[in-house]
Parts: sequence; structure tokens; C-alpha cells
Amino acid sequence: MSTSSLVLGLLLTTSAATATPPAMPSGSVTVPLQELLPLYTQQQRQAPPPAPPTDALVVKSQLEGRLTAEALLVDAHFEVEVLASERWTQVRLLQLDAETYVTALPALDDATVGVMEGHLTLVTREPGRYAFDVTLALRPAGTGAERQVQLRFGPHVTPVPLELEADATAFTLTEPAASDGGESKVYPRQGVLRIGWRTAVAPKVARQVVRPPLEPSIPEAQASWVSTLEGKATVRMRYKLRLDREQELELELPEGHRLERVLLDSTPLPANVKDGQLKLKVAPARFGETEATLEVVLARDLGIFHLSGRLKLALPRVSWPVATLRARAHFPAVFNYRREGGSMEQYEAGAEDTPEQGQTMPLPGKELFFRQYLVAASAPTLELGYSVDISKSYFR
Repeated sequence: MSTSSLVLGLLLTTSAATATPPAMPSGSVTVPLQELLPLYTQQQRQAPPPAPPTDALVVKSQLEGRLTAEALLVDAHFEVEVLASERWTQVRLLQLDAETYVTALPALDDATVGVMEGHLTLVTREPGRYAFDVTLALRPAGTGAERQVQLRFGPHVTPVPLELEADATAFTLTEPAASDGGESKVYPRQGVLRIGWRTAVAPKVARQVVRPPLEPSIPEAQASWVSTLEGKATVRMRYKLRLDREQELELELPEGHRLERVLLDSTPLPANVKDGQLKLKVAPARFGETEATLEVVLARDLGIFHLSGRLKLALPRVSWPVATLRARAHFPAVFNYRREGGSMEQYEAGAEDTPEQGQTMPLPGKELFFRQYLVAASAPTLELGYSVDISKSYFR
């Protein structure tokens, strides 16, 4: 046999029975090596490649969750390596329960992700790596303060923990136990992620009582007349105001009186008298307070005192109701005085009739006391008759 050739022997046997296939001829053939090698290579190329050990592998999966008042929102990221080619491959990622809703699905070029037979599934017939994101909403079945949801993994995914974000001021984790921070990891048990939480009860806020607007009024007013023998008189009014916000107060000055000054809680106020009317804006000194003090000082010329005569006195009319008005008069001591009319009554001084605020020395003259209750929409008036006091005279 030559070294450049290879002898192949093919031995075929035939069956003697008539029902068997036709007999193949037997014999041997000699083929040169340079002709045999191309035939062997062609045979190897036509042989199909071996099948992969598995059709696909999930090489990466990541879950992030966030609690809301109504549901657990989950953002899932998957990376799937498909190995099989020229045939359909299904990769089941998550098992979807009745209360699990898919809210966002990806759009892939050579594959489709969707819900198939109760599973979130990747379907393709093209090999390659597919990376995509899916959003889910897991709603609890109950409606009470205690909530619980679960997420099951599919048969082709290795269970992984879920990164959970929960506001500790709004929710309390019951399963698993709450951690100190706002984020925690929830590990699956037997292929299932279970999350339980309780909605924090809002603290009861005391119901704010809205007070109705306070009706402005004057619980107490004090007045004083001080006159010289020449009849130069000064009238001082002090009003204790009751109010809870800025209000307008109107005073009508008696005829013949001149305005000297106006003070609100010892602070001068700009005043403009027009046709005997004085309009003021008054308010408590500090927010939340309900009291203020208004002081009005007037001047009047009563005329020279004679041996006898009559004095007609009046105080400003105030637009707010006055509960109690107390007045005192300091007139020349050489006369006797008697009440002859007016809305104010005379009374004897008592313990409550203390000197006016800011008065350190007693005023000269005879001191007389008057009062009136429930003054509204009118000006308090007083008529006094006077005559020379001769009780201590040598010629009486």
C-alpha cells in the first residue's frame, strides 16, 4: 500500500430474507488523502452545535420599595442572558398575586415583557442580554391601620432582598421589625417578600376655639373738673376700653370745650376735631390683650364766679356704651354747691374713690362726687347752683 493513500474498507452484508431492505454491495475503496480531508471537514461543518445547558439565566435582579398611604410601590430592575436561539424562550420573573398591579413595562427591541399566566415574563427567540425596569404597585387587602403585602419570585429568579424606604413619622413597620433609619432591607423567606406596616395615627390637635369678635365697650370711665375762681376749667376724662382689635371710637365734645390732648395707653394720638366730632382708631397695646386706656383732656371757660349762680356742666358723648361713670369736681372753696339737675347724681365719697392715677398731691377747692350708670348714646350732664359760703364768716 502506498504511503500517500489510505485504504478504507466497507463491509456490507445482506440479509437473505425477502422482507429486509435491498442488499448493499460489499467491497472496499481506496481514496487519496488529499481528497479524503475535504470530505471529513465538510461532514464536521454540517453537524449541529451542541445545545446550551439552559435556555436563559437571570444574571441580575434588584428591587426597591417605597411605602405610601395606599400601597407599596416597587421598582424592579432585571438583566437576563438568553442563550437559546431559533426557538421561543420564556423567563418567569415574578409571580403576580391578585393585589399586585403592573404600572410600567419596558419596550425592548427583540423581546417582550408582560404578564403571562399570572407571571411577569420575558419572551424572546433571539439570544443576547436584556436589561429592563418594571414598576409594580402592591395594595393591601384590608382597609384598617394594619397593612400587609407580599411579593413572590418566579421560578427562574433567585430571591433577592428589597431595599425599603419608609417615613418613620408616617408608618411603623411591623414585618420585618422597624429599623432606626428611614431605609431598611427586607429579606425573602421561602421565596416570598412580606412587608407589614401600620399607619401612624395623627396626634389629636386641640380644636381651636374661635372666639366671636368682642363687642367694644367701656366698663368704667372717670371724669374730673378743676376750675379756678376766674372760671378757667379743665376737664379730664379717663376711659377704660374693652376691645380685642382695632376699633373706631367717636366722641362728641360738649359745646364750648376745646381739645387739649389725647393719650392712648400714655401714648399721644393725633386728633382732629371737625364740627365737634373727634374720631379715633384705638386698639390694645399688645396682640391678644383686651384692655386699653384712653385719656382725653379738654378746656373750658366757665366765666367769673359771682356771689351766686349756676353752672351747667357736660361730658363728651361716647359712641361706645359706658357701664359706670364716676366724676369729681374741684371748685373754689368759698362757695357752697348744690345739685339742681342733670343726668348725674351726687353721692358721698367712699373707699373706692381714690385719687386719680398720676395724682400725687390733693387738688385745691371743694371736692364733690357724682356718678351715672349705663350711659349710652347720650352726654352726661350736671347742673350745680352755688352761693358764697358764709359758714365761717364773722358777720354771719
